[in-house]
Amino acid sequence: MYKTLIQLVLLLILILVLSFIFYKYFYTSKTITNVTRSPASIIRSDSSKAKENKEVNDDSEIYNISYKKFDILNNVYLIEAEKGIIKNKNPNIVAMTNVKASITYLNNDKILISSNKAILDKKNFETKFFDGVKLTYQDHELNSNSLDFLFNKNLAIFKDNVRYQNSDTKMFSNKITINLLTRDIEISSKNKLDKIKVQKIN
Repeated sequence: MYKTLIQLVLLLILILVLSFIFYKYFYTSKTITNVTRSPASIIRSDSSKAKENKEVNDDSEIYNISYKKFDILNNVYLIEAEKGIIKNKNPNIVAMTNVKASITYLNNDKILISSNKAILDKKNFETKFFDGVKLTYQDHELNSNSLDFLFNKNLAIFKDNVRYQNSDTKMFSNKITINLLTRDIEISSKNKLDKIKVQKIN
């Protein structure tokens, strides 16, 4: 009888020990595994954000910038902007904001260009002006959605919603090309069916 009682007590102790081991090392560890998944994904997300922020920070932001270049006839092209962003992946490209440009000829005639935004290629000085493009030369004024300034070809190509005006004429087209050396103007349209509108100012 006494021996049986001891065996029963030992059996109960063994059950208690096994139960304790199961709950501590099996049940609890499963709970921890489930809980730690979320922080791990947060860490991965934070790493992605840090990588994105690093890419943004890699871009150089500069203020009150200007670039100058002379053409084959020694006329001066000057472009200025309140702000510029240079991407480190392509340092020749400058994205500009609040832009003013000018072409000054040897006889001191001057063409003035302005736009809200522009992209300059410092390597060849080709410039794409867009968002509120305006050109003035003497009593001539041109407005358009965009302007491609091809420095090496001495061409300024105004595109989309082009409006030309001088002292006595208004003209509407979707493409006007100016030869910057001769200052000759060529008016054309993308579509042959599109009409060029000319309006006389009284």
